[in-house]
Amino acid sequence: MILSKLRLENFKKYTEYEIGFGEGLIGIIGKNGSGKSTIFEAILFALYGEAKSRGNKELIRNANATTKDAVAVELEFEFEGTEYKVVREFRGKALSANAKLYKNGELTTTGAKEVTHAIVRLTKMSKEAFMHTLFASQKELTSLSTLKNEERKKMIRKLLGLEKIDFIEKTLIEKSRELNREINAFAEVLLGKEELKNYQTALKDKSDKNSALKKETDTKNIQLGKTRVKELDIKTELEVFAKTKEAKQKLQSQTELMRHSITSHSINQTKLSNELKELEQKENELKALGDVKEQYTHLRSALKEQEKLKEYFLKKEGILKEQLNLREQYTKSKTDIAILEKECEMYDELVFDHKNLEFSIAGYEENIKNRHTIEQELLAEIAGEQKQIELTNAKIQSIQNMGKESACPTCTRPLLEEYDNVINSLVQAVNNTHRLKIEEYKKQLANVVTQKSAYEAQKKLKDKEFVELTKNINIVQSKIKDLQKAREYFKTVEQKGVRNKQELQTLEQYGYDEKTHRQLQDSFNTLEPKYKQVLSLETELRRVPNLKTELDSTAKKIAELHSTCQTKEAELKGINYDETKHKAKELEANETAKEKELQSTLIHELKVQTATIEGEIKTIQSRIENNEIQLKKVQTKKDDLRDYEKIKLSLSEFKTKLNAKVAPRISALASEMYAQITKGRYQHIEVSNDFDFFIYDEGKKYPIERFSGGEVDLANLVLRIAISKTLTELSGAASVGFLAFDEVFGSQDEARRTEILEAFHTIKEQYRQIFLISHEIEIKEMFERLVEL
Repeated sequence: MILSKLRLENFKKYTEYEIGFGEGLIGIIGKNGSGKSTIFEAILFALYGEAKSRGNKELIRNANATTKDAVAVELEFEFEGTEYKVVREFRGKALSANAKLYKNGELTTTGAKEVTHAIVRLTKMSKEAFMHTLFASQKELTSLSTLKNEERKKMIRKLLGLEKIDFIEKTLIEKSRELNREINAFAEVLLGKEELKNYQTALKDKSDKNSALKKETDTKNIQLGKTRVKELDIKTELEVFAKTKEAKQKLQSQTELMRHSITSHSINQTKLSNELKELEQKENELKALGDVKEQYTHLRSALKEQEKLKEYFLKKEGILKEQLNLREQYTKSKTDIAILEKECEMYDELVFDHKNLEFSIAGYEENIKNRHTIEQELLAEIAGEQKQIELTNAKIQSIQNMGKESACPTCTRPLLEEYDNVINSLVQAVNNTHRLKIEEYKKQLANVVTQKSAYEAQKKLKDKEFVELTKNINIVQSKIKDLQKAREYFKTVEQKGVRNKQELQTLEQYGYDEKTHRQLQDSFNTLEPKYKQVLSLETELRRVPNLKTELDSTAKKIAELHSTCQTKEAELKGINYDETKHKAKELEANETAKEKELQSTLIHELKVQTATIEGEIKTIQSRIENNEIQLKKVQTKKDDLRDYEKIKLSLSEFKTKLNAKVAPRISALASEMYAQITKGRYQHIEVSNDFDFFIYDEGKKYPIERFSGGEVDLANLVLRIAISKTLTELSGAASVGFLAFDEVFGSQDEARRTEILEAFHTIKEQYRQIFLISHEIEIKEMFERLVEL
């Protein structure tokens, strides 16, 4: 794989950026934070749709981009002589992913996941394998020789992907232990041979006993059936006795009821005859009273007329008194209206002054608000400058604590002669910039506070005047409401007086004589008792026709009852009912019921015994069946355990063969490059199966720690490249034509940096592209192609 071109749009710090890579030794140079590492994060993102470390997708969007702007990465690369281009985009607030893959300019694959799968199939490398194979950091190079044996072995196994085999092996061991525990646990609950035999014998005994009980139950059920038939026959005979007895009692009851009814109707007939005679006497009394009813009607009409005249007379007197009161109210209301009209004359002028005061106060409030805003801004500026002074002083203190010989925290170089210049520059920034700004801000602040206080004092006077004016307006508004009510009341009094005058003119035509009224009332009171007597007699006499009809009906009813009673007495004599036989049959029914109950109880007890035995049989069967199920489960787990042991053995053999192949292969590749870089001085680097490193010097093997820092740096470099090549061969991936190293120079001096660069120039023929990322500006002249950020 050879990288050709990369285009970025709104990706992290890049708004829009395009870079062509070329071939050879390529330097990507820039200060810390300039976006060097972002270039290779974008390459990884283009190929696999993920950043170097997973996290919030929003972090890849440029800070100045909106949710409507697309985040896009385009990478063009050559693979086995074919040109490819992969395009990935994130769009919208949710950063929805989309991707396209082109082969020789023709679109072959679309969709984020689909393109990732296509890249993996093409390169035969996952994201992790791609990173471990093609990317190396300064930390990885130094760790190869400085880490302890176990830590170094762990790091190299992780680079080679061998830790996944370790994980599977560990999982298999845990599973095997768990299965052994489960098999041992089953042994405690499974039945032994003797115990199983006892269960089977008990099952046979219980089954035989159950069969005998069922036979006995069937015999008892036959006897119970015969008893029930007998009980049913007796019940039928008892029903006949009961119906006959009921019919006899019913006829006796009906006959007795008819006799009582005849007696009752005879008494009522006598009562009705006496009542008819009394009414004939009252009819003679009514004839004697004559024209009382007509006289009463005439007197009542005349009395009503007098009462109406009296009502008009009393109403007239009341209106005259009301008119006197209305004249007084009319005069007082007119005076009150004149006084209120005088008090409300200044209302419009007061309202005008009130609005002017509102505008004036609003102006003062706006001025105070503006001065307060300026005051807060000045305080914020002062606080900001003070914060800058504190930060600068902290930097000065930090540099002073480090001293001249300490390394710079950014580039790791010693400060040396730059120490005093840096200190003086920071002190001058505090005194000549930040403190002068604070003094200027404080002067402006004092002026603003003075203006604000003056406006507040003027506003306070206007507020007081405004409150007093509002109070006067409220008083006048109250009087205006009183004036409106007074006018309405005046109008009401005036209208009421006019209506009363018209009504008095109407009432003048009526005359009332109290003496005449009293005489008519006396005559009416004398005649009224006689009138009531007439009405009472008329009411009673209206019953005469009904009374005669009722007498005729009662006589007919008595005759009918006598005839029906004779018929019922004849029917009663014809009923044949023997109470002694009836009681004997009831006694026989009780004895049969007791016999049936006894048989039912015995059958129930037999069924209970049968159910108990059947429950015991089911329990034994369940225990035997459960034992068989558990035996099958144990056998399954034993089979699984055998399979796990076979897999563990295969993995162990695979690891042994892989370790025997990996270490010699890394040794061979590293030795070839190291001999080339050192121009034959060192012919061989040995990598043990435990990943310990040795260098042969004049035919003798020495640990890598024996050699100088520059020699160790070069050895680390070729070992890391050898590991990448071995990883490529193990993964079955096609040959990859580039490598990338991030900040491999660390804190080396110029001589050691030069040695490393010369080493890269020596081995560059093995790769069409070697990328070196660094913040060391001084080395940019040593690259065949340079990308400066």
